[in-house]
Amino acid sequence: MPLHIRKALLVYCSPAGSTAHVARIMRQKIAALETPVTMIDLSDYPDVDFIIPQLFDALDNICLYIGSPVYAAHPIPPVMEFIARMPQAKNGFSAPFVTWGAVTSGIALYEMGAALAQKGYPILGAAKVLSRHSMMWAVDTPLGADHPNAEDDRMIETLLQAVADKLRKTDPPTLAPSVLDYQAQSLRDQMAQESFEQAKTRFPPQKSTERTLHAVWHLRRELSGGGDPFDRCARDRSGLHSLPQLRPDLPGNGHRGGPSSDL
Repeated sequence: MPLHIRKALLVYCSPAGSTAHVARIMRQKIAALETPVTMIDLSDYPDVDFIIPQLFDALDNICLYIGSPVYAAHPIPPVMEFIARMPQAKNGFSAPFVTWGAVTSGIALYEMGAALAQKGYPILGAAKVLSRHSMMWAVDTPLGADHPNAEDDRMIETLLQAVADKLRKTDPPTLAPSVLDYQAQSLRDQMAQESFEQAKTRFPPQKSTERTLHAVWHLRRELSGGGDPFDRCARDRSGLHSLPQLRPDLPGNGHRGGPSSDL
């Protein structure tokens, strides 16, 4: 018989608002699919130890959608802490998603997917959504400007429909976390070596256009292997919108998934 997931839990943290936008689109689509959905903004509930015990009963027979912005190639700590504190799933699936500011989506989806799989939440789909770069607040034309946009919203709705279609199957096809490990090995190794806390020391102060651009330039240079990182960005972004940023079913959707789609 088809597996009927009776409810959805949508969890996110969104310091700059882009991930919250994606979460709202997801909530609307999930509700339209007539699945009860509970949405939790971790910034409203910083005490994870208080939240988790209240979710024990809810974590059976559920699909968990969980989102984070990408900061310094990683998910932000509150999201990973939430996953780490969750009990083992009894009967559940997951769909992680990230928003990224046109520098790199890093290894965030992989880290989230691997952690979810360890907790017993097989991955049905995943998405990276292009967004306005949150550290370029003083720049007239920031990277990722005008994103997420209507096209991104439609892609998210497509992901939600793909997940719903999978859940109607007797044995829903899932994705191995390794499918989300799409960065080149040299980049992946470099990203894995630096923690979020270490990267925070290089975050630019607010209202400083010159220092913001300087920090982003150096980050691009590190991740592009030298040369002029903005020149490489311009070349690679020329094909950005022809590459699906959505990952409803990575093995079969034609997405190359290499660093050229990120940098």
